[in-house]
Amino acid sequence: MKEGQLKRQVESCTNQLQGNVDLQSAQAITTFQMKSEDNFRRLDDLKDKFQTNYQAIEDYKLVKTQFRTKIEDFEKSLEYHEKLADEIEEFLAESNVKKKVAIKRQSRQTT
Repeated sequence: MKEGQLKRQVESCTNQLQGNVDLQSAQAITTFQMKSEDNFRRLDDLKDKFQTNYQAIEDYKLVKTQFRTKIEDFEKSLEYHEKLADEIEEFLAESNVKKKVAIKRQSRQTT
């Protein structure tokens, strides 16, 4: 009889354990479901509050591209004018040398 009682006690413990596992699993699933539903509600609220304006994003991208093009054009123009300024400085330096040479020639001819 002891073996029969032992089997019944083990079976009873197993049933109680399974009942506790089932109860805790059900509670965990319920908690998870409630939190998931809360998160979806918050997500819907945030979607309504912070609507993405795709047209504004496209407008921004267009303006950004236009500014990039203008900056590139400005940089090209700046490079051109810097080179032009260098050439003008070089021309002025050459002109000053020619002027000095011409003045020396004139002064030699008059003397």
